Amino acid sequence: MGFSINELVEGKGYKKFMAKLYGWGASIVLVGALFKIQHWPFAGEFLTVGLSTEAIIFFFSAFEPIHEDIDWTLVYPELAGIDIDDEDTLSKKVSKKSALEKFDSLLEKGEITPDLFQKLGNGLRSLNTTTEKLQDVASATVATNNYVANFEKASEKVN
Repeated sequence: MGFSINELVEGKGYKKFMAKLYGWGASIVLVGALFKIQHWPFAGEFLTVGLSTEAIIFFFSAFEPIHEDIDWTLVYPELAGIDIDDEDTLSKKVSKKSALEKFDSLLEKGEITPDLFQKLGNGLRSLNTTTEKLQDVASATVATNNYVANFEKASEKVN
């Protein structure tokens, strides 16, 4: 009856236990950090237990098998451009552009120019100015309401 570490780490129970252990270790470390920040008692003990748990987690995770990427082109050949029959399908094939090149092409297609960014900045500044003026109008409204109320009181006294 042979026992292998690979059998252990590939088992469903081990994976469930490790998922729980990750959560336990992280929660104890976080509580310990909270206690330490607040200068509460037992902060050192919480941090010691939590960090020890994390060290154990990292030790055992070293034995986990490396995750293998699945070759989806075996299931979906169109992902690799296999079996392309006509020119239209060939032109629809995903290009190998970098993210920056794709971003640049989006900017060109959307006609997003530095002038547009300038106009956007001017619009935001104008919105800010309008908002400040609205605050002045609100203050003037309050003052007007106070004036009307005082005027009505004075009118009543005169009568």
